Amino acid sequence: MKKHKEIEYWDLTENPKGEIYKSLVKILCDNSDKFYFITRKELKYNQEIIMQFEPYFIETYKTNKWAGTETTTAAATVFVIESNIETYKLLVKYAISLYDWVAPELPEDLTFIKNNFTWFSCTTHEKFAGFSIRSDYYKSLMFGIKGLKLERIK
Repeated sequence: MKKHKEIEYWDLTENPKGEIYKSLVKILCDNSDKFYFITRKELKYNQEIIMQFEPYFIETYKTNKWAGTETTTAAATVFVIESNIETYKLLVKYAISLYDWVAPELPEDLTFIKNNFTWFSCTTHEKFAGFSIRSDYYKSLMFGIKGLKLERIK
């Protein structure tokens, strides 16, 4: 079994907007198997936008715990979605920045996964996002996003 290097954690220090957001989402979609976003029962969302992703749903389920969040209130619905060129187009069609993914318009907490490893997660309402990097390849992808502001977390 291949040993992975120690995981490095990198936080975004600025909300990626415009071309930086598009570049980030393109890299994430191109290098992930799937991603998810969540909805919470107590908040409203634009169901028409969520349904645009429906052809690409892998699964949906309810939980009180997902990347970066644990709640004692009603369970959130997690929508696990194929990561591909069509879902990339939807992600950039409905938002011009990462933290646009928040109620009441859009689902929340975009999280990207490759080989069942969460390498990018976002807690939108807290304006927090970051990478978990365990290979030089993914680190080079992250640093290849022109204009992305990052800070390494110890």
